[in-house]
Amino acid sequence: MSADGKTPRLDELDVKIIKELQLNARISFRELSKKLGVSVTTVSERVRKMVKSGLIKGFTTLVDPEKVGPLYCVALYIKVNPGFDSKSVGREVASVKGVCYVYSTVGVYHLIALGSTPTKEELTKLIADVSSIKGIADVTPSMILETIKEDPKHPVTPFVSSNK
Repeated sequence: MSADGKTPRLDELDVKIIKELQLNARISFRELSKKLGVSVTTVSERVRKMVKSGLIKGFTTLVDPEKVGPLYCVALYIKVNPGFDSKSVGREVASVKGVCYVYSTVGVYHLIALGSTPTKEELTKLIADVSSIKGIADVTPSMILETIKEDPKHPVTPFVSSNK
């Protein structure tokens, strides 16, 4: 942990563990320890600490939406009225059925939400439900036609505090 007690301090081993888990979250600690040349206890303790600190939010399965069945995917570009807190409005947007991701942004739009539904009717309802949230000035929907790249692996580098 860093001096503020919130930002996890990562070393090279932590980064290697995270990168391996991003490639295969099902890898056993035993297999991971062999791959990295450290003990199983070291790997399990490092992962436990990263989960406890919130650095690792969870382990998930990535599903190919096209194989699940037809999905109507949309990006919603949202402007928030002056005097309203974008973060609070964003939490309301996040609670709408079908909304998968909500991002707070700078620029023309205050929020960007991504959602998907199995039918056009449900997509229309999703857009209407988001548009009706108090504090939203405008919603510009944009249908997603094709996924060109979708990679949940975020770059991870060691964090070294400047206060040594």
